Amino acid sequence: MTTIHFEPNSHGAPSLPRWFGAARTASIAFAKRFYEVPPPATFFHYTSTAALISIVRNNELWLSDATFLNDRVEIEHGRKLACGRLEAAISIEQRLKVRQMLEHALSRFRAQIDPHVYVACFSLEGDDLAQWRGYGQGDAPIAIEFKHGPLMFGYTSEGQLQQVLYETDDQVWTFDQVLTAYIDAYVEDLMDPRPSYGPEPLPQEEQRNLCAESLYHALWHYIVACKDPAFRSEREVRFTYTAHDFSQSGADWHPEHPAPLFRERAGRVVPYLSSKNLHFRNMDRRHEAPKLPIRSVRIGPIDDQALIARGMRRLLDTFDHSTVEIALSSLPFRPR
Repeated sequence: MTTIHFEPNSHGAPSLPRWFGAARTASIAFAKRFYEVPPPATFFHYTSTAALISIVRNNELWLSDATFLNDRVEIEHGRKLACGRLEAAISIEQRLKVRQMLEHALSRFRAQIDPHVYVACFSLEGDDLAQWRGYGQGDAPIAIEFKHGPLMFGYTSEGQLQQVLYETDDQVWTFDQVLTAYIDAYVEDLMDPRPSYGPEPLPQEEQRNLCAESLYHALWHYIVACKDPAFRSEREVRFTYTAHDFSQSGADWHPEHPAPLFRERAGRVVPYLSSKNLHFRNMDRRHEAPKLPIRSVRIGPIDDQALIARGMRRLLDTFDHSTVEIALSSLPFRPR
């Protein structure tokens, strides 16, 4: 695999260790494999009319704690697979220092509490029978079409928008790609050390720990995008906010995640974050969250679609969404 090298800056200062570029190397390979054809410009959020009122009125989406979703073990699915690939790489790695770096990354999974992962779920399917059934009990189901973009949720360093990986072969390939990128770069750094922040390279133990920590975070970048193959028909796209506990780094100052909010669902207390409040609490926010890019709203297969559409039109017009189209599902399903 080709490793991206950091060149000396314009002042002739020494460049950073090569493993700093390993995550980017893996992401480029990932994009070439899975995004040869650009993804659709829009996706859909299935929800209820009650939720639509809140979304439009407050200009916000909720990111629920992933452990409270319908598939409560979906983050565990990706985590187990990532750890399994790490263990496999360790078992065949014959270079002691490389093996120690990988073992240190694996120890992060075993020794510390997993980050809280918050998720907002979307689908590439805009009129899907299975998802209408899932949201068709109670309030009228609707699907909000969003024209997504890189700043749809404002700027947040811990947030990412990704299409979900369902196939086990794709998931394994992705984790192996990340591991290969880090191993290749780390081997080069061992053979030809580069300075990090000062005139001399960091001590090898510190370099190993930093590289392992970076690898740990890079694996989580894809852990949150994995889901069991049984759910592949959903064609899910998800925005995730991964709240790593930066205080465990031992630094005097570290960024503080937004405090969770709480809502009730079926008698359960569900932690969530608001898309309007994804900035670190101890850092100044420079810009307000942009207006949600709603393109259309489709009313699910339910009685009184015309009456629901009339009220929805007034709602959208009142909150400056007059250009948003209202569509009706053509499917014959009717919820009970």
